[in-house]
Amino acid sequence: MKLIKRDLKHETKLKPENLDDLWNLKNLLQEGDIVGARTLRTIQATDSGEKRPVYIRMNVEKVTFEEDGNRLRIHGKIVSGPDDIQFGYHSITVNPNDVIAIEKYWTRNEIFALDESLKYRGMKVLICVMDERRADVFLATETKIMPKAAISSKSAGKGYGGNVSPSGFYEEILEYIKENSENVDKIIIAGPGFAKDNMYSTIKDAKLKQKIIIEAASVTGKTGVNEVVKRGGLDRVMKASRISEETKKVENFLVELAKESGLVTYGKAQVRHAIECGAAEEVLVSDRLVRDRDVEHMLAVQKQAGGKICIVNSTHEAGEKLFSLGGIAAFLRYRLEFSRPR
Repeated sequence: MKLIKRDLKHETKLKPENLDDLWNLKNLLQEGDIVGARTLRTIQATDSGEKRPVYIRMNVEKVTFEEDGNRLRIHGKIVSGPDDIQFGYHSITVNPNDVIAIEKYWTRNEIFALDESLKYRGMKVLICVMDERRADVFLATETKIMPKAAISSKSAGKGYGGNVSPSGFYEEILEYIKENSENVDKIIIAGPGFAKDNMYSTIKDAKLKQKIIIEAASVTGKTGVNEVVKRGGLDRVMKASRISEETKKVENFLVELAKESGLVTYGKAQVRHAIECGAAEEVLVSDRLVRDRDVEHMLAVQKQAGGKICIVNSTHEAGEKLFSLGGIAAFLRYRLEFSRPR
């Protein structure tokens, strides 16, 4: 995300540069914010429904992230613009490299999230987990993992029926990888047995091979991808990866919780107590709670005390686990008498 202008009391201008920036922008916007951007709008004076580029400001009512279209749609009511356009409701489409102005009351957590998004530099990894019968392809970024394709050896491609040879199965996977290779930084091929190695051996393009890393996984599907992440396969590709780091922290928390060491706690009341005692070394909080007023106050106290904060995205498995525990947890510097929920 590129910062064009920072004025949190009036207007802040941002330029999302990739798909992840659009995702981060979505998480920064909420109902009632005012956004300004260039868009196409119908001119009032014409009967032909002619539209022209204009700059409008709009009161946000709904924000939708369209992964397939690589864009963000912001819907709301126009509050200002040229006099000759039709006012009323409108949808602004925000694509990578579009500039958008935001006017809002920025909470402490939103300012923290804004600062984190400005530090972010996107990286994309295609992950293919496969065996001899099925391949599942996912797109992993530093904030989330998205399913992209499922290829079966029983139906290799649209319009095909019956069984196909292993070579035909591999060819379809290779075709998909080639089609998407220019849009990613690295490619991971993983899975049980020798299928991943056989797949790799069919690739003759030296440039494409340079992007590919072979990793182990005992199964295919989403579970296989999660296994690649847990084993550090994604972390080895994205050394600064947020998703790998978040997964590692949540897993370390769960290990400590299972050990009953007393050096971790979770839940609003328990984490608040730990922060107020100065015992919270690092707080993990789900992105779904960043606008919660109680959580906002807790994180402000934690930050003021110099404690660490990690906002965990809820779109991956580790994020889901944290949210299921109440969405907030903490690593402790020392044991507290009531460090676990009663």
